[in-house]
Amino acid sequence: MRSGRAQPTIRVAVVTCAAALALVAGMGAAMAQPDPSTAKTDTSTQVTAVTDAPRSADAQQYNDAQNALVKGRYDAGFAALDAVEAAAPNDANVAALQTFYANATADADARAQHSARLRTLSPMLADAVDRAIAVIDRAATETIDFAPATDGPRTAIVVLGLGLNSDGSMAPELVERLHFAVAVAERSPESPIVVTGGNPQSGITEAEAMKKWLIDNDIAADRIHTEATANSTVQNAQRATSLAAEIGAVNLVLATTPSHLRRAISDFEIAGADVIGAATATPDDLPDLPALVPTARLGMTVDATKILGIPRTY
Repeated sequence: MRSGRAQPTIRVAVVTCAAALALVAGMGAAMAQPDPSTAKTDTSTQVTAVTDAPRSADAQQYNDAQNALVKGRYDAGFAALDAVEAAAPNDANVAALQTFYANATADADARAQHSARLRTLSPMLADAVDRAIAVIDRAATETIDFAPATDGPRTAIVVLGLGLNSDGSMAPELVERLHFAVAVAERSPESPIVVTGGNPQSGITEAEAMKKWLIDNDIAADRIHTEATANSTVQNAQRATSLAAEIGAVNLVLATTPSHLRRAISDFEIAGADVIGAATATPDDLPDLPALVPTARLGMTVDATKILGIPRTY
């Protein structure tokens, strides 16, 4: 697992041509301005892709394409994207999706073709897609470090939540993630712990349940930082990365189920985190994590499109 300075988060906001013209007329620029309410905590690079305003028929085809692609029905998804491209050739989101899913199907020629077209439409979005694909490809194949060199308070241990039982209790799988985190916390006693997860059951969020368990297992309360709103791995990555930056952490060790690690690492790094390794009970008891071939990276690809802000529907 690599370590080092993370690249900034790249988020992509999409505006129609009409909206862009309004911005030019009213403000002298077509770049979206950051939300003042998040200005203190959002350190990401804001990127705006200006695309064609979709007509109703294009919107249905775009939605059909997304519905097919996220389920791995590539033939139907690509056919629908091709139809949208023909009707709205300047839509950068379509070119971005074509590039992402060509990579997910290991079609190098199609990826190169769509990436080149995307770059003519939106160089900034093309850069974001290229970087995300590089992260996916690396996270899917690299050897994960289960004994990373932590750096005290600059290294945060992040525990990803899992759905609670209806009474608010935790499943054994989530407890196992917490055991992993405690093992790293004992080896790195100055590292803060971030617990991330919403999805409340019986009035208790995943993060709150995890914090209580950690305190009951002798972790000091002031070491634990809760992010209690995330409802998915994508949101875990975005919100825990922001929280870690707020508390001064510059790199992360992830505690999650081994089979979930490659996808989680990909999501966190695309969201801007520097993930230096993963947590396990002992560095000598390592899970078997085979590399994922390109066609097994669908979930990572879907998550990447969400993190970059490519619309799920029009």
